[in-house]
Amino acid sequence: MYLITAISIYRNKFQTPSLFFSSQNFDIGSVVFVSIDKKNKPALVIETDDLNKNKSLIRRSKIKIGKINQKEECRLINKDLIEFTKLGSQKTNLKIEEVFQKITPTKIVKNLNNFDFKKENKETIKFFEKLTREDIKKKIVKKKIVTEKRGNDGEIKTIGSFLSETKQVKKSLHSEKHYLVNEIRNYFGETAKNGKGSFSFYLGFFKRIPEKKIYEFWSEVKQSRKSIKDQQKLFWWKIGQYLKQ
Repeated sequence: MYLITAISIYRNKFQTPSLFFSSQNFDIGSVVFVSIDKKNKPALVIETDDLNKNKSLIRRSKIKIGKINQKEECRLINKDLIEFTKLGSQKTNLKIEEVFQKITPTKIVKNLNNFDFKKENKETIKFFEKLTREDIKKKIVKKKIVTEKRGNDGEIKTIGSFLSETKQVKKSLHSEKHYLVNEIRNYFGETAKNGKGSFSFYLGFFKRIPEKKIYEFWSEVKQSRKSIKDQQKLFWWKIGQYLKQ
C-alpha cells in the first residue's frame, strides 16, 4: 500500500494538500481522482511513500486519510518542477497550493477543475510541458507581492527583498547545510548554544542527509498545519526514519 500526498482541485482552486492511501503507486506530478465529500475530484500528486513506514506516525497524529480507488492517472508535471515548487513555497512563505494557484492561468485551473481522462486535455498538458523554473520564479517573486514578514522598522517587506536578504545570510555561512541549519533552527525557535537544539547538534545530523531531503522534510512538516512544536517533533521523526534506512 502507498501513502499519497495530493492537492485536490475544485471550485477552480488548488486546495490544501491531503493524504490518501492506495494499492497503486502514482507518478509525482500526475493527476488522479480522489474522493472528497463522496465525490471524485481531480488532484495533483506531489509525493508518494510506503504506507507501512508511516503507520505509527499516522496513528499517533490521528491524521485523517482518504482513499484512492481509481487506478487511472495522467502525467502532467515533471517531478523536478514539483520539487522546485516545494522549494519556492519554503523560500517565499507561500503555501504550496498558493504557489500552484499563482503559476497556473485561470483557464488552465478551470480545465483541471473539470479534468476528464476521456478527453485529450491538450491545452492543459501543453501548458505544463512548457512550464519552466524561470516561469515559476517570475510568478512568485515579484516586488509588488508582499508577505506578512516585517522588518525591525515595522515595514512590510516584499518577497523580492526578503529573498535578497536570505541570499546575503546564505553567503555569510559556509555551505548550503549551514544555511539550512540556520533557517530551520530559526523557524523552530531554537536558542540552545550547546547540546540538543544547538547549531552543531543540527549540523551533525544534516551532514548525513542530502540537502534535497532536508528541504523536503521541512516542506512537509510546514504543510501539516500543526503547531510549531508538533512540526518540530514530526521533522525529527522524519530525520530519524531516514537515517535508519
